[in-house]
Amino acid sequence: MLLNIISQLPEGFTDLGVTELHDVLGGPTLIHLRTENSDKKPLYLSTLLHGNEISSHSVLMQFLKRNQPLNRDLIIFIGNTLAAKEGLRHLPGQVDFNRIWAEGNQVEHKIARQVKDYAKEFSPYASIDLHNNTGKNPFYACINSLDQVFKNLASHFGDHTVFFTEPHNVQSMAFSKICPAVTIEAGLPGETEGIKAALEFVETIYHSDSIEFSNDRAKKDIYHTIARFKVDPRAEVDFEDSPFTSSDLSFVSNLDSRNFEIVRKGARIGYADSLEYLLVENNKGENITDQFLAIEDQKIIMKRTFIPSMFTKDIYVMKEDCLGYLMEVMIPLNAQR
Repeated sequence: MLLNIISQLPEGFTDLGVTELHDVLGGPTLIHLRTENSDKKPLYLSTLLHGNEISSHSVLMQFLKRNQPLNRDLIIFIGNTLAAKEGLRHLPGQVDFNRIWAEGNQVEHKIARQVKDYAKEFSPYASIDLHNNTGKNPFYACINSLDQVFKNLASHFGDHTVFFTEPHNVQSMAFSKICPAVTIEAGLPGETEGIKAALEFVETIYHSDSIEFSNDRAKKDIYHTIARFKVDPRAEVDFEDSPFTSSDLSFVSNLDSRNFEIVRKGARIGYADSLEYLLVENNKGENITDQFLAIEDQKIIMKRTFIPSMFTKDIYVMKEDCLGYLMEVMIPLNAQR
């Protein structure tokens, strides 16, 4: 697997479906669409790092159709085309394309380094990485720096902003060293409203001369990710919310409906005989399960108040990545450092 670098769109590109990309591109591809406007720095756009998060493809195709001719350079990375062809987050045994942006020795890490090196040479105006969630979440933006320009960038999308430092090997973390960078979480894959909101955001940033704060978000807070909630891959999981099932973990049926809502100390999230198959890790990778979870009469009880994000009922994602993240309110979005 090698990185393709091209300077023009293949014929008929904007009419390609997401499952057709791999046959045309052959693999991960960097497309640099140049303009004669040398006064404006390029926008970097990252798509399909997860092959089943297809809204980024729709946003890209609609953007290219609606914005011709381009008025500034656009650098586009189309990531896991083979997984997109199969409708998967990534192929079995394959590295997650949004976990390759730090050091590593696999071919995917080499591709990420090539992308970073190429983008750095052209000093992008901003980097936008487009994603979907597997659980019910409002639209939100993620940043990895609290510098004002990052907060300004995030203020133009959704009603929530999340600051995180782990996982440290994601695309936005790497690009935050190059330019203002943001990850956009645009709802469930293919969701019309999410595509519309993400497209409006990309167009707003693309056509802006500078990244200013959106006053529409002036009273909103930044959430800080403090821990990751994991499920052991060996566990049998269901959502029957019952102590009488044969599963190791029986979660509440509406597990993902509380994302970005306050979950109070003492709340029950399901049933289990023990904490054997559950793990809560802080941003240093330390086991802090006992600080957050307890088993009382088979009930899984939260020992601390928190705000969940990305809680999912997708068992594959739950085991391969995590159940979700635990957050706390940090600072107002428009607070000066």
